[in-house]
This record gives sequence, structure tokens and C-alpha cells, in this order.
Amino acid sequence: MIRAAAAAAALMLLAISPARAAAANVAGELGAVRQECIAAAGDVQLHEQAVAALEHGSILLEREADGRQRGLDESRVEQARLLGMIERVAREPPDRFGPGWFAGAAERPIDRIRGGLLLRTAVPVLRAEARALAGEIERVATLRGEIAAKRDALAAAREALATDREHLAQLVGRRLELTRRLMPEEPGSEAQSARLGHDARDVADLIKRADAAIDRRDKELVARARATLPKAAALSSEAADPTRPHELRAFDPPHSVLTMPVSGTVSLRFGATDGTAAKSQGLRLAALPGGEVVAAFDGRVVYAGRFGNLGLILIMRHGGLYHTLLGVGRVDVKVGQWILAGEPVGAVPDAVDTATGTLYVELRRDGRPVDPQTYMAVGDEGRDSEGENRKVRE
Repeated sequence: MIRAAAAAAALMLLAISPARAAAANVAGELGAVRQECIAAAGDVQLHEQAVAALEHGSILLEREADGRQRGLDESRVEQARLLGMIERVAREPPDRFGPGWFAGAAERPIDRIRGGLLLRTAVPVLRAEARALAGEIERVATLRGEIAAKRDALAAAREALATDREHLAQLVGRRLELTRRLMPEEPGSEAQSARLGHDARDVADLIKRADAAIDRRDKELVARARATLPKAAALSSEAADPTRPHELRAFDPPHSVLTMPVSGTVSLRFGATDGTAAKSQGLRLAALPGGEVVAAFDGRVVYAGRFGNLGLILIMRHGGLYHTLLGVGRVDVKVGQWILAGEPVGAVPDAVDTATGTLYVELRRDGRPVDPQTYMAVGDEGRDSEGENRKVRE
């Protein structure tokens, strides 16, 4: 009886081993695609930075050129008078000027002499003003040339950015396809997220509810995985969720550093006000509209959807205590999806009345907001930090 049971168990293991091998291959490809996504998102953000710098430079040049041109346009009368005086001096130099220079001076030699002295004094001033005018006209022409060059460079940078974005979109699609092959989406998951957003009182409550929903899902996954294995087989974490990266880290300040989620600059700091009485519970980052948004740290998506006046948001869990919240214009990940720092997760909302978009970022510890900038770096310096070997304990 014992031998027969062992033989049956062995046959079952042999029967499922091809499926395991296939899943392992898909998981390996998913890991490779993740790294490609991180690299491609970095390239996109570099080109976004170049586009933003060129746009800013062009605006400054155009403002300077327009200002100088307005000055020239407003001084047309003075320019005509100056050029007329210079032309008369050229025709009749001070040492040979005649009675027409000063009214009534032709009959009084002393007045002609005095006028000549005054004119000789005025000639250098006229010439200096003429040189200044010529220099201003030349500067405007130079600025127009620089603006044309900037526009050409901007067009090339935008073309390169479009190419990089297309490549990244293909990788993101491939990542989603592989993730679904390993872990098909739960029916009604989007409706569940909508209910969470509707029922939660505030962000802290939403995080609590979203974490609980993810934990329940994980328990169900483990139960289903165990049901498909023979009693003699051990259940590994990869068997329950093969999409989970091996190199996942837990956010562990001060040893951990957050990656800047977007190529941009801080426009509103934590605790500051933007004209309202309420203080900001996060950062606002100015960036290109539609700019690529990446995960600030390794973690897992626990919520994706609209919530109150924050609009469309993503919430990612980074270990047991910390969560990041991002206010995005587009979502490129699914609830339950594992994410590494630098992986693309969405896009900056489109701007309404300006050329600059805004990404809202919150960092929460145990549901309470803390200043993200304290832990944030421009690049992904955190990946080589002391927290490298710490594992997420979900």
C-alpha cells in the first residue's frame, strides 16, 4: 500500500513537471522583460529630460528675441532720426559743414564755430548709438538663428522620444501578456477596486482595505496551488505566485532610497500650501505631460483606480509598512502585479492650460504621510544599498 501510494505520487509529479518547466521558462522571460522595461523606461525619461530642456531653452530665447524686437520696434522714430543725423554727418563732416546745420547760424561766424564744436562732440555719441543699434539688430538675428537650431534639435529629440516610447509600449504589453500567462486575472478584479475606492473614507482607509484584499487573494492562491499538488510535494512561494521577482527588496529607511518616479522637478514640497488652507501630504513634480512614470521602489500594486479628488491613482506596497501613492494620467499595471524600482507603471496626467504636467507623489508609513523627498534620489542609487539582501515579507 505504501509503495503504491509513493508510486502514484511520483507519477503525479512526473505528470506536472512539464507544466512546471513551462511556467519556469515563462517566469524567466518575464524577469528578462522586466529588466528591459526598466532600461527602456530610463531611456524614455532621458529623452523626456532632453525635450524639456530644449523646450525651456527655446522659450527663454524666444522671450529674449521678442523683447529685443519690441525695443527695436518701439524706437523706430529715434532710429530714423539717428540715421538721418549720421547720413548728414557723412555728407557734410563737422570740419566742412555749411549754413544749413543750424538755423540762423550762416550770418554769424561765432555761432557756426560753436555749432561745429558741439557737433564734433556729438559725432562720437552718434557713432556709439549707431554701433549699439547695429549690435542690437545683429543680436536679434543671432537669437533667431539659435531659436531655429533649438527647434531642429527639439524636433529630433521628440522623434527619438516617440521611438523610445513605442519600444517601451511593446515591452509593457509583453510584460502584461507574460504576467497573465502565469497568473490569469481574477474575474471582477476591476469592480472590486472600484468598490474599494467607493467605500474607503480616506487614503489611509483605502490602503488598509486594499492590503486586506491582496492578502485574501494570496491565501486563495496558496490554497488552490496546494490543491493541485500531491501531499508529498512541498509548496514554494514561486509555485503559489510565479510572477514574484526573486530579487525583491523591502523598503528599509535609512538604508533604502526611493527612485525619482518621473523626469521632472519639485514644484510643491511636502507640507507646503498651494493657495489653500490644507498642507500638501506629498510632493508635486513638474514634468512633461504624458511623461513616463516608474515605480519608486520594489513592491506590489495594491490599488489602481480613481479615488476622490485625487483622480486616477496607483498605490504600491513596499514591504509591511510603506506605501507610495502616485496620481497618474494612465495606468500600465494591474492590481496584484509585482514591480521592481524603475519599472514603468503609468504616465503623467496631461496638462490643461500649461505645457507642464504634474505628478502627485505620496509616501505613507503605516498609513500616515511622510515626506518622500527625505528618501528620494534622482537615480536608482538605492539598488546597491545595504537593503539589497532584505526580502519583502508580505
